[in-house]
Amino acid sequence: MTTKTSDLIPLRQWIKGALDSSGSSNNSVISEASTSSYLTACLKIAISLTEQIGNAEKLEDLGVSREIDLLPTSAIQDWAEFVWIRLKKSHCNDTQYNIHGKSDDCHRKRSWNDDVSVNQPLPYETFTSDSVTVTSFEWKDDNEQGLDEELKAILESFGDNEFEASEPAAQVQKPQPHCAKKSSAFENINYLDVHSACLRSPESDPSNFLNSDLGKSEGRIRRIYFLGLVFYELFSGGELPPPELFALVSSDRDFVSLPTLTITRKSKDDQTFETDFNRCPDQLGSSERLRLCQLSSEYLRLMGLPGPLCNLIFSMLDCIYGDSSGDKMSDFTSDLQLMIEKPAKFLRDLDLEKLTLSGLELNESFLSREDELESIKSCYHRCVSESYELAIITGDSGTGKSWLANRVGAFVTAHGGVFLNGKFDQMKRVLPFSALASAFDQYCDLLIKENESDWAKRVVNKLISALGKDAGHLSKVIPKLNQILSCNASVVDSSCDQQCANALQRLHYLLYQFVDVISSNSTVSMTLFLDDVQWADSASISVLNQLLLKRNKQFFFLGCCRGSDEDDHPFGDMIKSIKAFGIKTTVVKMKCLEKDALNAIVSELLCLSPRVVRSLSDVLYVKTKGNPLFFCQMMRSLNKDGLLRLNLRRQRWVWDNEEILSMKLPDDVAVCFATGISKLPIEVQSALRTLSMFGASIRCKYIEALESKLQVKLIEPLKIAIAEGLVSNLRGSFHFCHDRLQEASYAMIEVEDRCRVHLTYGLCLVKISLDTNDTELLFTAVNQINFGGPTAVSNAQECANMSKYNLIAGKKALEMSNFLSAHSFFSFGIDFLPYRHWECHYNLSLELFDLACKSALAIGNMHSLRVLSDGVFQNARSFEDKLNTHFTLISSLVCASMLSEALEKGCDILSRIGDHIPRNPSNEDLDHHIRKTQSLIRGITENDILNYSHMTDTNKLDAMRFLAQLEIITVMVKPTLHPFVTLKMVRLTILHGLSPVSPIGFVYFGSLLAKRGNIKAGHQFTLLAKALLEKLDARDVAGEVICVATEVQFFLEPVQAASNFFAVQGEPAAMRGGNIHWACMNRLHYCCTMFWTCSNLAVVSEMFAEASQFMREQHHRTSLLFLLPIQKIILTLIGSEAETLADNELLRSIQENKNPRHLMMFSFHVMYRSFLLDNNVIDEYALKYYQFHRSSWFLFFGDAVQTFFVGLVAFQSYRETCKSIWLEKGETCIADMKLWAKQGASWNFRHKLLLLEAEELYSKGSFENAQVSYMNAITLAKSHKFMNDEALACELAAMFYLGTGNVASSLDHFRLAQEKYHKWGAFAKADRLLAFIHITFIDID
Repeated sequence: MTTKTSDLIPLRQWIKGALDSSGSSNNSVISEASTSSYLTACLKIAISLTEQIGNAEKLEDLGVSREIDLLPTSAIQDWAEFVWIRLKKSHCNDTQYNIHGKSDDCHRKRSWNDDVSVNQPLPYETFTSDSVTVTSFEWKDDNEQGLDEELKAILESFGDNEFEASEPAAQVQKPQPHCAKKSSAFENINYLDVHSACLRSPESDPSNFLNSDLGKSEGRIRRIYFLGLVFYELFSGGELPPPELFALVSSDRDFVSLPTLTITRKSKDDQTFETDFNRCPDQLGSSERLRLCQLSSEYLRLMGLPGPLCNLIFSMLDCIYGDSSGDKMSDFTSDLQLMIEKPAKFLRDLDLEKLTLSGLELNESFLSREDELESIKSCYHRCVSESYELAIITGDSGTGKSWLANRVGAFVTAHGGVFLNGKFDQMKRVLPFSALASAFDQYCDLLIKENESDWAKRVVNKLISALGKDAGHLSKVIPKLNQILSCNASVVDSSCDQQCANALQRLHYLLYQFVDVISSNSTVSMTLFLDDVQWADSASISVLNQLLLKRNKQFFFLGCCRGSDEDDHPFGDMIKSIKAFGIKTTVVKMKCLEKDALNAIVSELLCLSPRVVRSLSDVLYVKTKGNPLFFCQMMRSLNKDGLLRLNLRRQRWVWDNEEILSMKLPDDVAVCFATGISKLPIEVQSALRTLSMFGASIRCKYIEALESKLQVKLIEPLKIAIAEGLVSNLRGSFHFCHDRLQEASYAMIEVEDRCRVHLTYGLCLVKISLDTNDTELLFTAVNQINFGGPTAVSNAQECANMSKYNLIAGKKALEMSNFLSAHSFFSFGIDFLPYRHWECHYNLSLELFDLACKSALAIGNMHSLRVLSDGVFQNARSFEDKLNTHFTLISSLVCASMLSEALEKGCDILSRIGDHIPRNPSNEDLDHHIRKTQSLIRGITENDILNYSHMTDTNKLDAMRFLAQLEIITVMVKPTLHPFVTLKMVRLTILHGLSPVSPIGFVYFGSLLAKRGNIKAGHQFTLLAKALLEKLDARDVAGEVICVATEVQFFLEPVQAASNFFAVQGEPAAMRGGNIHWACMNRLHYCCTMFWTCSNLAVVSEMFAEASQFMREQHHRTSLLFLLPIQKIILTLIGSEAETLADNELLRSIQENKNPRHLMMFSFHVMYRSFLLDNNVIDEYALKYYQFHRSSWFLFFGDAVQTFFVGLVAFQSYRETCKSIWLEKGETCIADMKLWAKQGASWNFRHKLLLLEAEELYSKGSFENAQVSYMNAITLAKSHKFMNDEALACELAAMFYLGTGNVASSLDHFRLAQEKYHKWGAFAKADRLLAFIHITFIDID
């Protein structure tokens, strides 16, 4: 079977036909080549040819040399004669053949006429003089099984690789030469629609195809050279290369003597060349030979061919002189493919005029980092749509972290999200919340800009509602919040006399409220990006930690961290912490560029192929180690110094590898930047050094103020720096474009001069800040003073002034709840104090030490607190001057759970003030103090107290502070003292007026009265305490007051209705006041109340899990150790006990905490669990409960629960042991329950009393009365919606019936109890009860 002549077209015939198809003559096509389809078709042909040769060379490398033998060699110099073109399917005859010569109806893998990509390898064909033989490349080899995968892949690319003998080759008619008349088969053909091309060798002279006379490298160089001649003819539209080019090589690479060359162009329009060599080729030197090739490629450029293509052809011709840069055919394939895929970069000519003026255009966009970007995008999508997650970008300086983050920002905003960003600064770590303030100020700007829109109004209203009167505290961190809320919120000034820890926790809560409002009231996501988080201060990290732990799905956090996210800095510690709470973190590690990646980047930047720039990129990689920032700086430097320059004749970038390689470059990129900066004008260098003294950025107005004060030029030189790309002006601030630029500028200042300059700048700005009341400028100025340090100050008075400036700045930081910064300012202030400062500057010294102690407590620096407090105790002139420090020390003891020590110290202080608290009071003492207090308040109404004037006696104010501190300490450690502390607070208020903590005294007084039996009177005083909260605006103590008042309220109202006060009022009030202790206690009391009353244990279990996490997040061990034993009970009842701590582990943790009340409650909960699940440790833990039990004068619903179950256990133990002690304990419990059921809410206590009475009657043998009480208890528990108590009553009634012989009733009540336990969600208890039923009642159907 044979093919027709229309299948293959000789190259020269194709050129003529393609010119006709394009409507151009060979004189005009090249001028249009850069945009014509002719050039595209030529590129496809060129790619096909280079791929064919490249694949043959790969086979040669694998030891299969037959394909190389079929290519033309140096003996055949006119390769163009053996290039054949195949057009696409639609332009060929219908008859199609595969590589075996089989007809189209046979099974085949690829046909000659298949419309496949030009990038696929082409099959080889062998020609005879009269016909074309299509030869398949299939091998029958004894070692065919040993061929590796690479060889198989290459062979497969040529066609069928089934490794079997091929069928006889088909003989087809050879097409006519290009000069022959076109046959009818080629009429009306679009020659530009090229499918592929191939080289076919004449079979008539096999000796011409053997390469055995040449080495492998030599043969490859010649193939590149001769293919370059083909390309010359192809792309020129049929122009033959100068014949002298064919004579440059012979089979032994010697030059052949020919007549005088004529290759110099006469004129632009004339296509003939002449040269003044006038010598035979064998007489030409290497430079003249090179010039011969250059002239040929320049001729193509003058014809209109794009410069990059001319350079490629020149490179192929030039290889014959030993230039090895292009000795691989695959490199030229890649070059040609880039010209098709990216013509704007690799095919079109450079804009020389523009580049001559602007120089090398370089920015970070070349970095790509697509994989890293996609990773963060995926994390973002998961965060806003599935589960909460955050992302961190890590890496060395200069690897493009910030650039990648900004790309994420562009993605977020393009999809409608809000992208807020801030940057931490190593030189501004004492500036309060600078990065967070910058980020959230941007959102406020957005609200101000869109103030008339519905969404902006909605957000503002929500912020006013959420922040309320506390907005003033937050506006000191987010200054622009004032512009939004100033007309709507009552801004209350915060005082540095407040408890530091409370203020910090309040700020955490307010910031969370702010983020929650702006994210939840937006239809789009909120992204917070913080750069250089390794420089973040602890206060910002603490706030950020709280924001992230809230898991708001509309809030996505992205951070950039130099080095690793787990390095030793506060942010690394935070990441470890939130990971421990199960928050997923995506870490994207930015690495330096690999050698190949750098080569690709240089290729893109210079618009030259990777093959051409390989030598340059290799040198750059050696010099920069692939660091993107260093690479950018070096490229700019090379361009500026002329080592990388434009060659106008060749219309491309050129360089000198040897000269670049010999350059001495520093290892640190900052030093490299400094070298570049040193070449700028002196004024610009000076301005950059000044700017660097303030860190990565500073407001423009501060630089303007400094310029005016110092009478030096700063603004104009910085504009030059902006033009140089070193500095930017964004949102009214000067920013270094990279932190390494700031480091380089700062390094240019002599070390011995830095302190003096810092101090000079600080003194210039601090006076302006005080005159203008500019807090940010104050922090900036004092920070500069502290960088200068005491050694830069010349005399004692100046030192005292520096201390005063630090005191002012520290107080401002306290107002903003930035205690780390405050502590830093106070510490610097102390360092600046001159010699004998306690004598010469006593008040200044005392205030600095006192406030430094408070801030040390807030940041948990107990060592600093001890050192500072010792300084006060040794040097203070009076006991009164030491009181603030004593108060701080007691607070530190409470934080460390050293409650006994705190109580002892507090009582001692009160005694020295004159308000003695008895250490070991008797019951008679208590009665006496109660009568004394009641006598004092008799006749005084609630309105009278609300209208009392404020307390002014400083001693009494101090006493009230310490008493309020001792309230909760005495409840935990020594309950017998608690009523005396409460009564003292009430009397001081009545006698001396209202203090900010008076509500605490009255709420505990109400609880005390209720505990002693007068529940209604006690409730009235708790209502008075809540009214005083509003009167005094005592938000710092609101959480405590609401919690205690709600517990008393349970004894008058149904517990199910009142329990929400903990969650709705108590916890939020505590958080607003920054009182984490009472926020956790409100959460604890709410969860416990829900457990004893809720109808669904699964819901309660979730509440306990959330509460446990909240307490762990807040590091509140006290509330957590109360919560965990109850959580264990819940999980045990449900059947998930494996998820909890073992009792011995819990007990060990509780013992370590040294809180007697923890031990008491732990014993009670183990006793309750044993009682409910029939374990054998009931008596043991009942006795331990009584051992640790201390009567508390603080009434709470847990008292009733304990009384109820202790009474049940007592009666059960009495029946088992007949010991009267248990009967007496049970009767005592009944007496307490009767009081509460009679005076208080019978809804909560009546069914409990009936069940206790039923157990008592059962124990005493009064079975009929017991039966009635059991039935009434079941009925009331059901009607009052206490499902757990109903189930328990049914179970105890069943046990009563079983013990008295009424088996049928017993079984009925056991079944009812099992049903109720199951409905409650206590599946383990229900299963255990069911098993008991099956065993006990086995004989009953």
